[in-house]
Amino acid sequence: MLLNEIIRNRVSSNKFTNTKVENNLIIELLDQAVYAPNHKMREPWRFIILEGNGKLNFIQKYLDEIHEEQKDEIKKTMEKVFQAPMVVAFVMPKNSDYSDELEDLQAISAVIQNFLLLLEEQGLGSFWKTPKYIESDLFKEVLGLNTNEIIAGLIMVGYAQSKNLPKPRKKAKDITTIYS
Repeated sequence: MLLNEIIRNRVSSNKFTNTKVENNLIIELLDQAVYAPNHKMREPWRFIILEGNGKLNFIQKYLDEIHEEQKDEIKKTMEKVFQAPMVVAFVMPKNSDYSDELEDLQAISAVIQNFLLLLEEQGLGSFWKTPKYIESDLFKEVLGLNTNEIIAGLIMVGYAQSKNLPKPRKKAKDITTIYS
């Protein structure tokens, strides 16, 4: 499949089969995805793969630390993301320089897009999620982040139960201004 077809056909999937996704494949795809533009070659990213028993242990450890009155609501929102066979957390360092942090966020977003396209090419489904709980100090602590890191996104990964059709997009000619 050509790149333009992969781009147009990639859609988010949130229902997956139980088929295991191999860690080695995901690491290979991440190795390719990191060839994204990044200012000063800072490579402002690292990855955490949650799958199998590790994913279940993480969820339990996190929920055990949640206040009882919040537990049911957070558990429901977590189940939406963590029902995927694998979840990949894309982690980046905070940066005290706003311009550098913005460039780092743009760079890790390019890595995420590369990763999503590579997953599509391999016949895997995905969904980029940024639920509110990833901002909490507790979530970051249980995941093993240091205080100088943030989560740019959780990517749900698995073999999709079905393939959705892409939704139409606005035509570039309708939203482009050309100064000449």
